[in-house]
Amino acid sequence: MLIIKKIFYFVKSSLIIILTTFFLTLFIDFFFGKVILNKLDPYLSKTEFYNRLVRIDHKYYHHTLKANVKYLKSPAFNNYHTLCTDNHGFKYKCGTQRSKNFDVAFLGDSFVEGVALNYEDTFVGIFEKNKKLSVANLGVTSYAPNIYLSKIKYLLENQYTFEELILFIDVGDLYDDNTFYKLNDDFSVGEKKAKEKNLKRRKFLRNNFPVTNYYMYVIKMNNRLNNSVPPLKSVKPIFDEKAIKKSKWTYESGNKIEGYDEPISKTKLEMIYSINELYKLLKANNIKLSLVVYPWPQSLEFDKINSDHVLMWKKFCEGKCHKFLNLFPLFFNEVRKSSYLEVYRKYYFWNDVHFNSDGNKKIADKLIEEF
Repeated sequence: MLIIKKIFYFVKSSLIIILTTFFLTLFIDFFFGKVILNKLDPYLSKTEFYNRLVRIDHKYYHHTLKANVKYLKSPAFNNYHTLCTDNHGFKYKCGTQRSKNFDVAFLGDSFVEGVALNYEDTFVGIFEKNKKLSVANLGVTSYAPNIYLSKIKYLLENQYTFEELILFIDVGDLYDDNTFYKLNDDFSVGEKKAKEKNLKRRKFLRNNFPVTNYYMYVIKMNNRLNNSVPPLKSVKPIFDEKAIKKSKWTYESGNKIEGYDEPISKTKLEMIYSINELYKLLKANNIKLSLVVYPWPQSLEFDKINSDHVLMWKKFCEGKCHKFLNLFPLFFNEVRKSSYLEVYRKYYFWNDVHFNSDGNKKIADKLIEEF
């Protein structure tokens, strides 16, 4: 009986200590979190993760990069780099002021933005340097077809000009439009209910409990931030769960896939509608449209060279696009000569789906050849 009482007392005391510590931590975080975070990690406290100084909301096309940014970023993918934007909020060389008139505009998501790379090392930057053209990089992380249409409409209405739009359609675009973005009647972009709820929760944590939010972020991203390529060539990358989910529609059969809110066929039609409206808008302004498709690592491992993603956009381009550039063979042919892992290690950031500097150079060489 005495032993049971001691155990009960020990458990009770432990719970009181744990709960007291928990609530005291939240109390300190709520009132002093910003100061603590600044001491803990002065880089993170100044980033978009905390203050959204770089990536900002946009009233019409959802989100964009802030103008006139010169920002030394952390070693994302073990790669220190500087993110700079021009006076329009387009990723570019640091300290640049430009007019609204361009020869070529590139549009896409994080692949076009060139995450974790200086502008000069992205395929857009390499293309511009080689071709000596005035180039606008309109790509921003987490863009998708609904935003592509919305952003171009906004820019054209605000007197931006370019002779050709080179649009990179991403494997993950279908998931983003399926799950996150909705196109409003005026072609502005809003959020679907699941996204709105998730964003509100994240903003609440970020604004009220910044240190707690910081450590939740660190735990979640711990694997992705470990991007050193392992020396043992047989070691396979470990991808973020969302990355695997976003590419599944290209190689899994079925119209309903776990993690997708709506049927795949429905979102395909919506994507085609958005890009067709974009085509009509560009045609009305005498702007050529070219489409580019490219493989994710999951494409190389699980999909086929004639992916549904490729065939879908190739068919769309018939009679509409100036050029349709399929980059799947560029990487699939190398896989056939060596292996998936060798190609992945060479051209992608480890544990991630994005192209590294070598991957960007390979794409740039093809763009220079084709355009």
